[in-house]
Amino acid sequence: MISTRIKTLRPTYALIDLPNYSHNISVAQKLSGGKVMAIVKANGYGHGAGKLAEYVKTNNGIKSFGVATVSEAIKLREVLGTDVDIVVLGYIDKNFYEEVYENNIVLTVFDWYVAEDYHNFLKNKGSKASIIIKLETGMNRLGFDVDNFDFEMFIKKYDRFDISIIMTHLASSDSDFQYTNWQMERFDTFINKYNITCATSVFNSSAIVNFKNKYTFTRPGIMTYGYVYADYNVNLKPVMHIYSKIVQKKRVLKGEYISYNGTYRAERDMVIGVIPIGYADGYFRCFSNRAHIYLDGFICPVVGNICMDIMMVDITDVPECAFESEVELMGEHVDAEMWAKWSGSISYEMLCAISERIPRVYKT
Repeated sequence: MISTRIKTLRPTYALIDLPNYSHNISVAQKLSGGKVMAIVKANGYGHGAGKLAEYVKTNNGIKSFGVATVSEAIKLREVLGTDVDIVVLGYIDKNFYEEVYENNIVLTVFDWYVAEDYHNFLKNKGSKASIIIKLETGMNRLGFDVDNFDFEMFIKKYDRFDISIIMTHLASSDSDFQYTNWQMERFDTFINKYNITCATSVFNSSAIVNFKNKYTFTRPGIMTYGYVYADYNVNLKPVMHIYSKIVQKKRVLKGEYISYNGTYRAERDMVIGVIPIGYADGYFRCFSNRAHIYLDGFICPVVGNICMDIMMVDITDVPECAFESEVELMGEHVDAEMWAKWSGSISYEMLCAISERIPRVYKT
């Protein structure tokens, strides 16, 4: 009953398939040949981090999760309890070190000032804490420069740190294998130079499917949600499906305009369907006159500019009996890669951009 009420709230909703997420995690585990840190930042790429993490903790034995912010970490800790590692992969301001400490969150140290601030905090506490060290090998984002980072000095100076993982991030493991190999060589050289024996982590989703892993942890993100760039079938299953329905159908005469600014003019007498989803939901305005939906076996193009809450599609050729069927906006026949193509972006952004006002319904 609750599920039915959620699905009829607008009535646009997202169905999150937890068994599919578990399946994708299993694929990542098999290809990794080692431990997996499930990446559930950005509220699990828009899917719902808590539900996902709880499910694969139970069904896949995942004990390590990566997020981007301290607030994401705290929310996840409240759901998962104390028997898992929660890593913040991004920056945490020193004003929130108390929350990091209280919630046993693993902080990523990527610069000397972060190390200094966090170590001083721990000294004042009279305590120690696990950290991750991030190295810069070619992404040119966060991390200690691998060529100039004095690791021996670091561990001598900051004795209150327990280094749990040393990691780096690959920039182009989906597109430039030569560059990826160069980054791994730089990382390996550093590890060997200092005879480092702690856990390591290098591979993201594309690396997992395109290279053989030799590091302790992999960090799969987008592949666990059903998408990855590879030249073979990885057998992933999309986790998010978005459905709606036609709430009004109307006839438009040849020559009439549809939606704002008259960007679509009917070339024939048409029947259009009005669907309650718009750019405020993450169905981007740039999809106007480009995208399509799937309705009972028919591909129906979006016509006219997409509005904040509503859009229109051409259902002229769809039989009357199909008008009550569910509209598939994202699913088996229309996926996030199509959305990315229509917008000139990537599937990551499409999933993360799905607004919270689209209710999530979880399939178990």
